[in-house]
Amino acid sequence: MPANALTTKFPGNGPDLASGGRTHWPQRGPRLARVASETLGATALEALRASILSGRFAGGERLVEATLAQEMGISRGPLREAMALLEKDGLILNVPRRGKSVVEFTTKGVDEQYGLRKVLETYAVELLIKRATPSKDRALERALRQVRDAADGDEPLRMALADLAFHDTLYKLTDDDLLTRVWRESVAGKLRMLVNITTRTLYPMAVEVSNHQVIMDAILQRDVATAREHVAQHVDDAWLRVRDSVASAQSQARALGPGAKPPSGRAGTPSR
Repeated sequence: MPANALTTKFPGNGPDLASGGRTHWPQRGPRLARVASETLGATALEALRASILSGRFAGGERLVEATLAQEMGISRGPLREAMALLEKDGLILNVPRRGKSVVEFTTKGVDEQYGLRKVLETYAVELLIKRATPSKDRALERALRQVRDAADGDEPLRMALADLAFHDTLYKLTDDDLLTRVWRESVAGKLRMLVNITTRTLYPMAVEVSNHQVIMDAILQRDVATAREHVAQHVDDAWLRVRDSVASAQSQARALGPGAKPPSGRAGTPSR
């Protein structure tokens, strides 16, 4: 199936999930495109957000204003505004006397993300069932088909992206704009940053398909209790696996000493 089959996007939270399966970009040359002068602030915001979410910048990597501004061909003013907004979104960390850096995942951060996701998603599936229509059923089934196709192709990265697309579709179909916005702005973007880890911690492909199918079946049967139970279990399983992987990476980094990176060369990301 062509890569552009995955069409679900997170507006304002980075690139299309069908971005060709690339999570690490070549380090040669500029990592940020030059931006048009008439929309400097907004364009700088989206360019920097997309670069962080796509993995062009490693977790914990320092962001030097002068260097970034030169790469983008803009002054520091619009860039500084963009970085301030991304700091509010939780993608950039600003430490006094140390400067700004890309957020680095910790076990505490994983607990916060997945704890919030569990609350949101169990509510989302209940709301979806209450507002279900045949057309919404078909839309979610199409999203599930992407998960199944990724499994058939034995493509772990594509599976991780299809998984995110399935859940994004679930939120969107609730017709609750606030809920969807909270998911996309507070949770989905950071989960996208974790895709390198979630790809490594996937269950066997057939199990991943089954985990989504039981959620789909409960929705089709309009069984709120069962749907909430399956969603909660799905989130808990991912939570435990990602947390263990992040904890392992943190332990590895501590063993290497202050300022060192794991052998993978990506701070906070365990090697395969």
